[in-house]
Amino acid sequence: MPTLTIEPGLSLYHEVRGQGPALVLLNGMSQSTANWMSQVRPLCERFKVITWDARGQGRSDIGPAPLTLERHAADLTRLLDALEVERAHLCGFSYGARVALAFAARSPDRVDRLVLTSLGSGQSSLRRLIVRSWREVLDRGGLEAMAWASLPHILGEIFLAQYERQIPAMIQATLSRNTEAGIRALLDGLDRAAPAEEDAARVTAPALVISADQDPLVSLASATGLAAAFADGRHALIEGYGHTLPVEAPARWRALVEGFLT
Repeated sequence: MPTLTIEPGLSLYHEVRGQGPALVLLNGMSQSTANWMSQVRPLCERFKVITWDARGQGRSDIGPAPLTLERHAADLTRLLDALEVERAHLCGFSYGARVALAFAARSPDRVDRLVLTSLGSGQSSLRRLIVRSWREVLDRGGLEAMAWASLPHILGEIFLAQYERQIPAMIQATLSRNTEAGIRALLDGLDRAAPAEEDAARVTAPALVISADQDPLVSLASATGLAAAFADGRHALIEGYGHTLPVEAPARWRALVEGFLT
């Protein structure tokens, strides 16, 4: 199993596929490298695709220290160093987008282009309430209850209608790749995060912000606001889908990404 040992008892799982310019894909909060497989296959025809589980995700350890964006960014630096990658494109989804942004702000010389999906500026009352509801359900009902409760917030109506019969399997997959301790640590890290637009102002790489019109977590105004915070930022909207765009609209999402990176 390809792992990078950060310290005794703390290792990060990662995978590398393909040849070409390095492209790092960064997971959403309750995701793992497995969630990227349908995208990795076509992307690795053009790129050297690196996927990894951040602390608290998938097959990586949590470690004893609180999870912060700075710690995730430092871990990514170590991973790129170990893989002998000097510069890379970063493509993050949701929580992973925030980690990618943190890295780009702190190591601008190592980022060629930045793609941020389902991330916006500021924190709306609705977003704060949704995230608070996840934490309350996790505390009162456990991880499986939280997985069920979060689905209407992270998947759009078209996808849910098409794959409704597969939802129980999706829940089991979520349970298999997550722990309550890991999700709690990641949620706590969000509480400590600075507004995304503060990091965006420090980024020198061209950036693309991709959002969906049915995403209750990221409004159109917050997505365009984040794009405007970059020195060289642009925004793309995918209509008819929800928060989890790389899964819900894989071809349309990938076309935007490849068009921006090549």
